[in-house]
Amino acid sequence: MFGLGFWELAIILVVAFLVLGPKKLPDLARSLGKGLRDLRRASEDLRSQIQEPLDEIRKPLDEIRSDLADTVYHVRDEIEREAQADAPPPPAEAEPHELEDRRREVEELYAQAAREELPAESAEAPAALPSPAPESTPTPEEPPAAAEATPAAPGKPLAG
Repeated sequence: MFGLGFWELAIILVVAFLVLGPKKLPDLARSLGKGLRDLRRASEDLRSQIQEPLDEIRKPLDEIRSDLADTVYHVRDEIEREAQADAPPPPAEAEPHELEDRRREVEELYAQAAREELPAESAEAPAALPSPAPESTPTPEEPPAAAEATPAAPGKPLAG
């Protein structure tokens, strides 16, 4: 209460009792209590007068906010459904010739974008997608000279 502790209030009461005397102190306490009660009532009235218009403004805003959140949720859900419906099948399910066609389409799109949209100094042609690897790739054999250059096992003399 006003930043006063117990001992500060006790000292104020003792001084008031000595200055005013026992006859006037109860009347002073009564009028002080009445003044505090009127002050609280006035502050509550002021608070309610300010709060009521704010509540009238806040209610439509809350309704708009909830409607907007519902709309965003439904639009997001619809976009996700459309994206799933329009999504191409995964590459594992596609035929090899379809994959090659898609690779060519992507390369053409990259080349077209590089020609049309990018400025001359920053236009770097995108790297072409690697062509499909052949079924089997031959592995180079180790040359015979490399086999002779390997050191012998410990404890055995080197040939030579």
